[in-house]
Amino acid sequence: MSLERRHHAYHSLKYALGALESAIMSVQPEILIRRSLKLRDSKLSISDIKGNTAELDIDNFESIFVVGAGKGTAKMAEALSHILKGKITHGAINVPYGNKTRLDSIYITEANHPIPDEAGVEGTKKIIDILKKTHTSDLVFVLISGGGSALMPFPIDNLKLDDKKKITSKMLASGASIDEINIVRKHLSLIKGGRLVRFVKRGCTIFSLILSDVIGDNISTIASGPTVPDNSTFKDAAFILQKYHIFNNKTLEKSSLFTIIKKGLEGSIDDTPKPGNSIFNNVYNFLIGNNTLACNKAVESLRKNNIQVLHLGSSFNGQAIDFGKLLARLTTDFAISSLPIAFVLGGETTVKLNKRRENGKGGRNQEAILSAATKCRFEDRDDIAIVSMGTDGIDGNSMAAGGLLTPKTLYLIQKIGINLKKYLKNHDSYTALKKIDSSIFSGRTGTNVNDIAIICIMKTLKLNR
Repeated sequence: MSLERRHHAYHSLKYALGALESAIMSVQPEILIRRSLKLRDSKLSISDIKGNTAELDIDNFESIFVVGAGKGTAKMAEALSHILKGKITHGAINVPYGNKTRLDSIYITEANHPIPDEAGVEGTKKIIDILKKTHTSDLVFVLISGGGSALMPFPIDNLKLDDKKKITSKMLASGASIDEINIVRKHLSLIKGGRLVRFVKRGCTIFSLILSDVIGDNISTIASGPTVPDNSTFKDAAFILQKYHIFNNKTLEKSSLFTIIKKGLEGSIDDTPKPGNSIFNNVYNFLIGNNTLACNKAVESLRKNNIQVLHLGSSFNGQAIDFGKLLARLTTDFAISSLPIAFVLGGETTVKLNKRRENGKGGRNQEAILSAATKCRFEDRDDIAIVSMGTDGIDGNSMAAGGLLTPKTLYLIQKIGINLKKYLKNHDSYTALKKIDSSIFSGRTGTNVNDIAIICIMKTLKLNR
């Protein structure tokens, strides 16, 4: 049974879910690649969403290589292979487990996300081996999308993968922003923070095609910027580890992580390459997709249904529980004459997990919906829907993509007697929303441009339970 049927065929929910679907389809990697790259005879034109353009004659290159990592990278590679029509010499990419893409000239390694594993390390070794074989007359495409940091791990010398797993888990649970997490990752890696370029033959041409999953589209943060100059330092990484009390853990202080940071602060380990470094002379970073593109498509979809829409931006962050309260506030104080109206919000919040007790299942989008439910006071006749989901189709440690809230949701909460505050305290939003038929399931979408939340408010109607 569809979500619309279970929620009384609210027009608001139908339009909101339709807008979500349109948004996600608009940022499918293969669509973005085909939009950004055009091949006519041997002339390849490349453009990005910032207005940057480039023209290449691919016949001028001896070999063409493709490497990369991320949740959308398999589809990016498939589309690029189709455009270049058998001209790719060799390639290697790392993608999440469960990938079904198969390419003749590109080796695909499946690895874990968000916690790195040995498979990711082995796949990264294949990428490095390919880059080491390049010549000045070659062309390299680096395909980067969300999840690339975890999927392309290559710990700095003497850093154990187990220690990197521990620090990644602790950082993810701490409530740190993705920028902060990736600053730490850059200084524990031999490829992040622009270091990947060091494995390429000097003079070789590199084009990075990047799908953004970070607020503000800072390309040095996306997948920890493997081909981008890095402004952060070991001092920044140490500050972040101390800020979130990671270094207060005695076990971690005895680990190889502490040794690496200490050596970096002392200057006995080279920092990441900075802007102006000559290794980036032939490196071109093109941003081909982001959350704003997806939100704009959602706005377009809603307006086609004669709904006035306010796009409130793609920069929402902070705690998911606070974001949920904001969503609830946006549903109030509208005169009937102003309806129908919708709000589209993009970004990515965080969930600060419990340290001293077990956490349940869920994610930032579901937690935001559950938080909104504690504040919303809908009437029977209201035709209102709030939806929030991760564009990659996976929210946190659950199988759901996100959650939804309608008057039916609130009715079921009251009927079943669900203690929302208890589920929020235990970060168990998935369990709560599944009980009240308010989960969104999409499966992996193949893309990743942060999260989208939509509020849709229609004119009132009479509903029968």
